[in-house]
Amino acid sequence: MPFWTSALSEPKRSHRFLLEIPGLGPGPAPGTIGSAGDIAFTYAKYLAKSVKKPSYTVGTATHKFLGNTYYYPGSVEWGEINATIVNAIHPDGNALLMNALYTMGYLRPDFQEGIITTNQAPGTVNKADALQALGDITIQELNGEGGDVGNWLLVNSFITSADFGELNYDNDTELLNVALGLRYDYAIYSPGTASTFSAG
Repeated sequence: MPFWTSALSEPKRSHRFLLEIPGLGPGPAPGTIGSAGDIAFTYAKYLAKSVKKPSYTVGTATHKFLGNTYYYPGSVEWGEINATIVNAIHPDGNALLMNALYTMGYLRPDFQEGIITTNQAPGTVNKADALQALGDITIQELNGEGGDVGNWLLVNSFITSADFGELNYDNDTELLNVALGLRYDYAIYSPGTASTFSAG
């Protein structure tokens, strides 16, 4: 069995990944900043700073009998994911996440009155629209040569939280980030297609 001295046994590294969020950009929803295809308001892969990989837990049911406890597997629940992206000027990180909120079906109070008085449907945040706001999120793991060594697909993913960071005059060495909370129904893992490996 090969050990780490073999190039074919290279361990995966935490700093080699790409986070794809294809739906994160301008849309037709009221309040959206920018227009479709405008790269100034469309997510780019290089903005990703960190992302938690999927996790799952299996619930258990218990049965007690004559002083003993027996356990049985139950339903599977996939854990929420946290991601951090750099809040750039171009593409505008604030606009990216505000556009996502509008695409999810959120109506600002100043839009609601106009929609109701003109007999339009006053929608609210819903799953169908929330899925369109992000598209199919994928986490791609890479080797040292940039080859694809593993892919996670987050099925039916949507935003649960967005934190735009903190401004501070005393801190001139840190980048401003946006922290995201993401929920999904389940994840699918596919091994990568890279056929070559590097040793480091």
